[in-house]
Amino acid sequence: MTGSVAVELLIECSDEEVASALNQALAPDNRYFPKDERFRSSRDGPLIRVDVECPRARPALSTVASVVADAKLFGEIWVEARTKGLGKAPP
Repeated sequence: MTGSVAVELLIECSDEEVASALNQALAPDNRYFPKDERFRSSRDGPLIRVDVECPRARPALSTVASVVADAKLFGEIWVEARTKGLGKAPP
């Protein structure tokens, strides 16, 4: 795409298990985009890479903001599930 906005987001997780779970959690929410937007995500070990490209800045930034918000929510839920509601990561 010529003259477009491209954003690369790298999310580093604590380990591959967390990255795999986060990648699966993000997948259903990130299937529908504007027709002129390209979205790719991949996982390599504990890293999740999200690439968004669009000729318009607002949709690209909105998509990235949504991914960040979803990842933050996932983190909060992951900690709660792992700690059985104690609210802090296990040792």
